[in-house]
Amino acid sequence: MNFFDIGCGSGEYGNFFKKISKDSFGNYLALDIYKHNKFPSHFKQILDNAENSYRHINDQVNFIISQSALEHIEKDITTIELITNKLQYNKKPFIQIHLVPAAKSLWLYLCHGWRQYSYKNLSSITYNLEKKFSVKCSLVPLGGSLCFWTHFKSITVPLIYNKSILKRKKWEWFKNKDSERKIINAVSKEINSNSLSPLFWGLIIVPNNIDIDLA
Repeated sequence: MNFFDIGCGSGEYGNFFKKISKDSFGNYLALDIYKHNKFPSHFKQILDNAENSYRHINDQVNFIISQSALEHIEKDITTIELITNKLQYNKKPFIQIHLVPAAKSLWLYLCHGWRQYSYKNLSSITYNLEKKFSVKCSLVPLGGSLCFWTHFKSITVPLIYNKSILKRKKWEWFKNKDSERKIINAVSKEINSNSLSPLFWGLIIVPNNIDIDLA
C-alpha cells in the first residue's frame, strides 16, 4: 500500500498508516503547501498546491487519502478528476478516501475552508466521476448528534474561551484527557449510525473491477 496524503499537515497519518497496514505498507508520500515542524523525517513531503497533486502521483501510488483537505481546495472537483485520471492512466488497482466536513461542521469549526459538503453536492460529484471514468463511488456518513454536541461542548466552546477570553495562542483539546475520552466515546457509539445529518462524509472512489464491502 503506497499512500499519497493530500493536505498532510504534520504528517502524523504516515506512522498511523504504517502501523495499521503492517506488512502491506510500501510507502507514504505527503503533500502540503507548508512544511510542519513535526513532520516525520523518515517520510518524504512535497511542497505544492493540492491542485497539482496529480503531477506527483507516480505509478507506485495506489492509495489516495485526504482528511479535512478538499474544503480548503478551491478547485476541489477538478483536483479529484485529475487525480482519478492519473490513477487510471497507471492501469493499476487503487482506492481514494476523502473525508470532508458536512454542513453541521460549520458550527463546530466556524470559519473553515471554502465550503462544507452535502449529500446532494457530493452525489453530483460522484455522478460525474462515474460518467467520466471507469470508477464507482460510495458516500459514507460519519457521526451524528452525539458527536456534534460532544465536539461543541468539549472542543468548540473551550477553544473560543481559551483563545478569545484567556488570549491563549495555543490550546490543544487532545491534551485534555477528559475531552479526549468524551470524543472517543461519542465516535465509538455512532461509528455505525448512518446518520442522515452527519458531521463528515467519507467519499470513496475505486475502479469498477474492485469490490468494497461497507457493511
